[in-house]
Amino acid sequence: MASSRSARAVQPRAVQPRASTHRARPGTTARPADDDLPAIGRRLRYFRRAKNLTLHDLARGAACSASLLSRIENDRATPSLTTLHRLCRALDISVAALLTEADEQPCVVYKPGERPSQAGSGIVEGDGSIAENLVPFASARLLEGFVITLAANRKMCGPFEHDGEEVGYVIEGELKLVVGGKTYIIAEGGSFFFRSDLPHSYGASGRRRCRVIWINTPPTF
Repeated sequence: MASSRSARAVQPRAVQPRASTHRARPGTTARPADDDLPAIGRRLRYFRRAKNLTLHDLARGAACSASLLSRIENDRATPSLTTLHRLCRALDISVAALLTEADEQPCVVYKPGERPSQAGSGIVEGDGSIAENLVPFASARLLEGFVITLAANRKMCGPFEHDGEEVGYVIEGELKLVVGGKTYIIAEGGSFFFRSDLPHSYGASGRRRCRVIWINTPPTF
């Protein structure tokens, strides 16, 4: 078990998508701003309808209530990372596919405050976790990456099980990570690696929020 260390209190802010950072190359058309792209609720409704699922069908598959799903689709609630993962598994898509439009450009840059996330106008339900997307969605992606903010004094995210491998780096606060039934306390500046098919869950340790750079491969989260 990793040893616990003290960390300075940090007050991360919820991040919402803003205007795109991309500039049109000579001879190409500029991409629309992120504000013009569908919000997560509208994208969730689009994928649900594309699968011919009712609210109750998707709610059953994601182990959540139809009323919560309706609030998410109408931007009256922000799904936690746990709920977001379950919804995407039920829809057979990745979290990145739900957060961002497909982007095949060879280089994508997000300025501070511009990373797409599931944060909306509603209060974050459940475990209170927020994921900011680092890797824009594309059909042939090999990586999935997020900056994950974990609220203090909330229940753990997960448990999750899926294909692949994961690596992470704690940039603020202290992380409680449970993998295969074993608990690790990872201080700010610490890192970790594990197989994604092992049952895993995580949350902020202590009374401080925690932020983690979290990478998955392949993008099965």
